[in-house]
Amino acid sequence: MKATETSLIRFLQQQDTQFIIPVYQRNYDWSHSHCKQLLDDILQVGHSDKILSHFIGSIVYIHDDVYSTANPNLLTIIDGQQRLTTITLLWIAIYKIAKELKNEKLLNEIYKKYLVNEFLEDDEKLKLRPTVNNDKALRYLLRNDEYNDYNEFSRLIENFNYFRSRVTSENISVVIQGLSKLMFVEISLERGKDDPQRIFESLNSTGLELSQADLIRNYILMGLKYSHQNKIYENYWRHIETLATENEINKSRVSDFLRDYLTLKFREIPNKNKVYQEFKRRYRFDDFETLETVLADIKKYAYCYNKLINPENEDNKEIRAQIKLINKLEINVSYPFILEVYNDYQNKSIDKETMVSVLEIIQSFVWRRFIIGLPPNALNKIFMRLYEDINPSNYLTSIYSSLLRKKSSYRFPTDEEVIRELKFKDVYGIQSKNRTYFLERLENFDNTEPVLIEDNHDITIEHIFPRNPDPQ
Repeated sequence: MKATETSLIRFLQQQDTQFIIPVYQRNYDWSHSHCKQLLDDILQVGHSDKILSHFIGSIVYIHDDVYSTANPNLLTIIDGQQRLTTITLLWIAIYKIAKELKNEKLLNEIYKKYLVNEFLEDDEKLKLRPTVNNDKALRYLLRNDEYNDYNEFSRLIENFNYFRSRVTSENISVVIQGLSKLMFVEISLERGKDDPQRIFESLNSTGLELSQADLIRNYILMGLKYSHQNKIYENYWRHIETLATENEINKSRVSDFLRDYLTLKFREIPNKNKVYQEFKRRYRFDDFETLETVLADIKKYAYCYNKLINPENEDNKEIRAQIKLINKLEINVSYPFILEVYNDYQNKSIDKETMVSVLEIIQSFVWRRFIIGLPPNALNKIFMRLYEDINPSNYLTSIYSSLLRKKSSYRFPTDEEVIRELKFKDVYGIQSKNRTYFLERLENFDNTEPVLIEDNHDITIEHIFPRNPDPQ
């Protein structure tokens, strides 16, 4: 490892050099506030003759193992993509202003020094090579295609537009002067001697906010050859990330999914903050074939997980309705068990009726326990091992038998217990999700035309007895 204080301008000016953002890096996600802070700093140092330099952190890279005469110097960026990408966007904004000013000297200087490698093939010209979705946006910005809008949301486009709103013909020279004073620590790793994953973990421990899924993705992909990285990402990881996204709110649930996957595989529930450590402890990938086998299995369960968090993707309406009810009760602790049952359904080991019945059993078990006040913290361990008790030749009965054998705080409450408790329980005062679930099940019991309960302004609760009766 070599660490050197370097001028950012000189770093970007390197000829026949490409800065590769590998597929295992998380997406570019700097917001306007980050861009504002950077540009304010650049304007401040650009205005001042007393400030000779401004430090902006470190950039860690490793020479890739792909070398050719057409592209001899590929630097894979391990840390620093947010800064490099943002500085590139700022240079493109300056480039556009130079074009408006018809300043050919500045135009050529920016284009050939900071944006492209002049003598490489067209597809390889860009100095910065971000991940696929960002690469598309970056090429759009450089095409000068002002008559066609970019129809997808892109943080690159958003931040470029921000810089265009603030960098003008009046302050362009100050911005360029400020850019010339930016310094950073250049950390170069040597393949085969330095351990990029260990260094990445160290960077993460000092404040780089990465999810457990980010760390696992890096662990899987970082040590691979460039060609293998793309293959694994395209064939497996990209699909896993897409499938484990909650569509309605566009939220990644990959970390949660991998926690459930580890639970169903090893019958131990990892701490939410230690999913990566547990994954790394369980899986040591000594060869490419082993890695593909593991990821193929994870991808298989990801298809099931996708329907758990996005019930609308389930084709069968009865199963879809049951999943929605399970999610209404927020029985996420049952996911490891449901994933295994869902996999049996996908493999046609069980039929639709059995799948629906299993989902009903889960709700009945959890709801009854809630009504009589049994502690919910026992559910994790119950669902973690429940699949082990299934007899494939007597699927449903074996699940019922397993749950009915449980004693004390782990038990399946009887009808008598539930009826007795409902006579006195303040069901009106329970959590709204549980109350809505209860009313929905009552309203739609044996109902051939199910009624929507939640967010339905056409229905009201009718009280058959006053909520606060007087003595009379």
